[in-house]
Amino acid sequence: MDQDRHIEIRKLTIPSVMKATIYFLAIPIALFGIFTILGSIFILIAEGLVGLMGLPIFLLGVGLYGGIYLGITALITLIYNLFAGKFGGVVIKIRDIEA
Repeated sequence: MDQDRHIEIRKLTIPSVMKATIYFLAIPIALFGIFTILGSIFILIAEGLVGLMGLPIFLLGVGLYGGIYLGITALITLIYNLFAGKFGGVVIKIRDIEA
C-alpha cells in the first residue's frame, strides 16, 4: 500500500549546499577554463606577449567566477535558514512504495 508523507525542510547546512553547487558548477567551470586557455593560446599566437600576460588574468577570472557563485549560494542558504525558521520551509511530498 502506498502512503504519502510530507517532510518540511527547515534548515540547510552551508557545506552540503555548497557541495551540491560545486556538482552543478563543475561542467561550466571546466568549459570556461578550457575556452579560456584556448582563447589565450589564440591571442598569444596573434598578439604575442599580450596573450601570455592575459592567461593568468583569464584563469583568475575563472576562479573568481566560481568563488562569487559559491558566495552567493552561501548567502542564499543563510537567508533561507532565517526565513524557514520563522515562516516554515519547503514541504516535500514523499510516497512510500512497498516492493
